[in-house]
Amino acid sequence: MRRWKIILTAAALVLAAAGCSPGNEKEEEPVKKVEDLVIEVDQPEAAQETEQEEDKEKEETPEQKTRTQTVVLDPGHSSVVASGTEPLGPGSTENKAADTSGTSGTVSGLTEYELNLTVSQKLRTELQNRGYTVLMTRESNDVPVSCIERADVANNSDADAFVRIHANGSEDSSAKGAMTICITPDNPFYPALYEQARALSDCIINNLSEVTGCENDGVWETDSMSGNNWSQVPATIVEMGYMTNPDEDALMATDDYQNKIVKGIADGIDQYFGYR
Repeated sequence: MRRWKIILTAAALVLAAAGCSPGNEKEEEPVKKVEDLVIEVDQPEAAQETEQEEDKEKEETPEQKTRTQTVVLDPGHSSVVASGTEPLGPGSTENKAADTSGTSGTVSGLTEYELNLTVSQKLRTELQNRGYTVLMTRESNDVPVSCIERADVANNSDADAFVRIHANGSEDSSAKGAMTICITPDNPFYPALYEQARALSDCIINNLSEVTGCENDGVWETDSMSGNNWSQVPATIVEMGYMTNPDEDALMATDDYQNKIVKGIADGIDQYFGYR
């Protein structure tokens, strides 16, 4: 509780002699100066709380802060697959396919590259509405883009995060859940990015599973993903769910569930950058 100090100063007090009638006049006594009087008055709690609330209103909450970061979204795969092979990472002698066509839905009939682009476009809109600058590695399904070319979009734009949108597939139709994928601490290409990539992956998968209610399969750390290995910025692959699982496939084909995926990923990006 705050206290206010009120200072009262009396210039002088004239003290009258005993008795008030003229017949009892006495010689005037000297003027006595009274010291400044300090009175502490408690400020009402309600007023104090009002001031505190006004102070809080003047301060921006994390959610209200202006986003200054650039996020590159990478909708995985394409209908026209980039041909040939490319190094697993900078200077690597191991080669991998430049890209693949991905999986497809057992119930929905959707191809993975279609689902990835649809969700990425919705995610771009959501992130832009939150204030981020957003770039895409592809805008259509009929453009071949290799893994190196995808990473180059993030590298050349000096992005703050490289978020790669995918869906999973398995020979086991009961496999389900979402996960994220990042490099290991011993990554032979850009090991200094591990802590940031891991934090980005953790934030996204935890928020994604919270919003959608899907099984949280955590973060898979591996150095086998060439797109992650070529990235010079923190990167993660988001596996939204299994298109080979009938239930998850049917869910991921709906607008409602896609919107939940988008919110979960966006919330995770917000948390990674300190806006949540």
